[in-house]
Amino acid sequence: MTISVRKLAASQTEAFDVEYISNEMFELVAKPIVERYSNDRPFNLLDVGGGNGIYADKVLEHFPAANVTVIEPEQTLLEKNRPHPRKSLLACTFQQASQQHQQDIIQFNWVLHHFVSNSYELTLQVQRAALTEAYQNLKPGGMVFIFENFYEGLWVSDMPGQVIYRLTASDSLKSVVARMGANTAGVGVCFHSESVWKSMLREAGFQEMYVTHCYEFGNLSPVKKACLGLKSQQVGFLVAVK
Repeated sequence: MTISVRKLAASQTEAFDVEYISNEMFELVAKPIVERYSNDRPFNLLDVGGGNGIYADKVLEHFPAANVTVIEPEQTLLEKNRPHPRKSLLACTFQQASQQHQQDIIQFNWVLHHFVSNSYELTLQVQRAALTEAYQNLKPGGMVFIFENFYEGLWVSDMPGQVIYRLTASDSLKSVVARMGANTAGVGVCFHSESVWKSMLREAGFQEMYVTHCYEFGNLSPVKKACLGLKSQQVGFLVAVK
């Protein structure tokens, strides 16, 4: 059974026309690449939801033997990509992409939480399926890189992500949630705790993995944090090896 994946409207993707990865954070990416491929060994990287291509260009600049494929369903973002002989563009979702060959690296930069469907349970299936597909499309020894926002629960580790999904995915609450600042109102967004992402990766087949905590974020009031059952928010970088 194919599960439908909700897509943001073009107006909702305008906020993503930026580059979130600083030079310091890029070093986290470069380190495992250098260790495995050095600076001159060819490798293929699939940048899922790569948007305007700024991140892909950074990879191509640092690794002269790399080839990068950017998958991006929003045409207005894809059109912002600068042409490059070692960069390919695919105007589709990750779920729609037909993988012609296995990848060395598959990267999700703040993308997996946008893989949502019509219920929380179906959303979990969509996210698990994406990680399983990533595992299957990696060469032996290939790596998946994930930058994500970890929402750690105060009482139940994944409770904040569940509450946020149900609020943002609700059509009846769309206008209220939008006024509260949620860019994904009416479509949905599904964050998780670090432990849940690790569990999903293990279910997909990955056994070797590590995480680096980048920085804490968030400006929610104590009342909102209490309503979400939220303990902390931090950006993490996950690396999993096939």
